[in-house]
This record gives sequence, C-alpha cells and structure tokens, in this order.
Amino acid sequence: MHRYVQNRVLAFLKILLVMTDAVCLNIAFVVAFSLVTAYSLVDATEVMSSNYFSLWMMFNLIAVVSAMFFKLYADSTIERLEGVFRMTVRSVVTLLIIFTGCTLIGHAFSGVYYFLGAVWASVFFYAALSRFLLTYVYTVLPRRLKWSKRVALIGHNTHLAPFAGNFSQSNPFYSVDTIQYHDGLETATKEEKVAQFKRYFEEVSKLGIHDVFLVSTPDMSSLSTELIMAADHQCLQLNFVPAVTASINYGSATAAPVTMQLPVLRSHDESLSTMENRIKKRLVDLFISSMVIIFILSWLIPIIGIIIKIQSPGPIFFKQPRSGRNNKSFGCYKFRSMVINKDSGNKQATKGDKRITPIGAFLRKTNLDEFPQFINVFLGQMSVVGPRPHMLSHTEHYSQLIQHYMVRQFVKPGITGWAQVNGYRGETKEPELMAKRVEFDIEYMSNWSAMLDFKIVCMTAINMVKGEKNAY
Repeated sequence: MHRYVQNRVLAFLKILLVMTDAVCLNIAFVVAFSLVTAYSLVDATEVMSSNYFSLWMMFNLIAVVSAMFFKLYADSTIERLEGVFRMTVRSVVTLLIIFTGCTLIGHAFSGVYYFLGAVWASVFFYAALSRFLLTYVYTVLPRRLKWSKRVALIGHNTHLAPFAGNFSQSNPFYSVDTIQYHDGLETATKEEKVAQFKRYFEEVSKLGIHDVFLVSTPDMSSLSTELIMAADHQCLQLNFVPAVTASINYGSATAAPVTMQLPVLRSHDESLSTMENRIKKRLVDLFISSMVIIFILSWLIPIIGIIIKIQSPGPIFFKQPRSGRNNKSFGCYKFRSMVINKDSGNKQATKGDKRITPIGAFLRKTNLDEFPQFINVFLGQMSVVGPRPHMLSHTEHYSQLIQHYMVRQFVKPGITGWAQVNGYRGETKEPELMAKRVEFDIEYMSNWSAMLDFKIVCMTAINMVKGEKNAY
C-alpha cells in the first residue's frame, strides 16, 4: 500500500534499516577479523600488508549489490515484516557465498578458512539479532505509538467487500475505514450522486483521513471531474480503482497477501507526494532554518524589535492564523509592520496603507518581515519554498471561486514560492490574480525538484536587493 499511500514511519524505518545494516555489517567484518587475529588463527601482519583493505572493499561492494538485486530496501519489501525476512536471508546468503568464493580465488592467505568462518558467524548473528528486534518494531510499536496511517475505501457493497478484505490484510502501518453504498445511489441523478459523495468526502475529512480509494463503476466515469473537485475541496488525495479489478479475488487464506499492483488512477501525482522527496525537502528546511535562526535572527530580532517598539507600541511579532498543509491552520510569524488594528486578521495591505509603520514599509519592501517564518520552518509548519500561506478567510473565500484552489494545500506553505518570484505577490484585488497564483503553485508542485527550490531562493534574494513593485 505504501506505493499509493505514503507513511512517514515506514520511510524513516527504511532509512534507519539502511544505516543500521551499513554500520553493523562493517562492525561484524571488523569483529570477525579481530577475533581470528586475537587467537592467532590468522597472521594479522600478512593480511594487513596486502589483503585487508581489498577484502573490506569487496565485502561492502558485494553487500550493496546483493541488497539492490533482491530489493531489500524497496518500499514493497519494507512494508511487510515477512518481506524483510525473506529478502534479508537471500541478500545475506548471496553476500557470504560470493564473498567466500572471491576471497578463496583472489585473496587466499594462511588461516583464511578461520577468517571466513568468523565472517559467516558474525554476519548471521547480526542478521538474526537485528531482524528479531525488528519484529518488535513491526508488531508492537505501531499499536502502542499509533503509527498506522488511516485510509478510506468507498464503493458499492457488491464490489467493495472483496477488495476491502484483501486491502486491509494485516498491516500494522495502515488502517482502513470503509464506506459502502447500495443500489439507491446508482439509480440517483448525477447531481444527487455528486452531493452524496461530497458528504462522504466531508465525513472522511473530519476523521483526519486524507487518502481515499474509490471503487468506481462505469457509470461514475462522467462524474470524475466533479468528484476530483469535491475531494480537492476537502484536501483528499482521490484514487480511482476500477470495479472489475476490485471484484477479483486476490488471494485466499493460504495464498500470499495481495501486492497491490492494481490499476489505480490518482487524481494528483506530484513529486512531493513521495515520502523520500518530503524527507529530502524537510532536511534542507531544517538545515537552512537552523542557520538563519542562529546566524541572522539571533541579532536581527533585537535590532528590528527595538525599532518596532519605538515607532509603535505592541508586540514585536505579528502572529496570524494561516492555512497550512491539509488545510490545518497554524500561527504564522512575521515582524509586525502595522500599528495594532482590528482588521489585520482579514484585510490585506494595500498601496499607501496608513496602518503600515515606517519600519514596516521597509521590512515589507525588502521581505525582511517574513524572516521570523524561519521559526515556522524549523517547527515543521512551513517550508522555505512552497505556496504562500493565505489567511483563513481568503482560503475559505477563494476555494469557492477558483477551481483546484485547495490542491495547493496538499504541501506545506513556503516563505517564498514560484508565484511570488514571478510577480504574483502582495494584494490580490481581483480573483484572476489569485487564480494566477494558484496556477503557478500547482505548476511548482507538479515540477518540484531540489534545483527548482534553489532557483526560487536565488530569485527571491535578487528581488530582495532590487525591490518589488507589489511589495507594500
């Protein structure tokens, strides 16, 4: 299921397993060599002078190739403990057999069999111990720490039952909620069907579920656009599964569990939908935000704070509720650039706005007012680059006017974004301006890469130096 619904716990387990195996296999190799030399079974001087480094390099190379060949760390393997066991045995046995053969052919030395026996013993010991501990991680911790990712299945009871039975087979990292409808909905009008699915999506969203699989019958093909829009409005990732596929019996009590190689059609499939890319982006965000907080905000906040206090009484920071990922609100920090006023929560700044203080005008013109948002980035509420977070009232308003507006909520908002560096920032007097923002935001999500983020950061820095006409 991880192929379609990303679970961050599985992604971190994958990284942890790779790192642990890499370190501990090398420790096992060193321990094996130390043991045979300590008991004088192998002449350490003879091996160290000519063979040790090449043996060590060969051991690591074969280990990497074996793991890749058997896909030990593939998502489909990591998802189930049985898969990890199976591929571990194959990878370890292959590693040891090939390593033994290569050592005997090209690196023979006195006592080589003692050394190889020690390597076999230490590697098997580590493999058995690590996978034994992994059993606890997979079978106990997900329940105790609530690691499971909830998904929803919606469909006609005739088609849904066999699919749901296989879909929800024992997997501690996922839990499945089902919504079944009966013949009454199939005979309803198009408008009634759409209205009913809107209610289903709203119900699912209230449960905190953001991934939905819809077992679609042929009569639903004409509703796909309306269903996607309804799901987008609730920040749901909608996946269509043909009913004919869902009706196939994928397994039995004695058969292997379904591998989920289904013809699933995703409503959105952008680069940032994969957990690996999210983790990469998060690591970069943590690094950049930490550097900015330590080396810039540590002295900038006191200086700017004193000036703000001198020019206008009130707090240094302006904390405003904004719409975040999956439309969850968070407190977005900015340097306060206006006098205290009751309209700050729902009224955008306009050109010549009398609420803006002198220091506020400078901060907004140079984008320095946004720098406290690196605290939001560090806390995981925002990213350095992404769609700009909008006020809650604007999200509610424009989501009713602009098609696919809520798609931008599938990712974390950013301090700067593709729309902003292309001139779409500041006040949005007309819905068309907001629509262009959304267009650029969706384009960014569809074409995300680390290099695109770097380009946007560089363009933002240039704009800060030269100034922007819409920054007021």
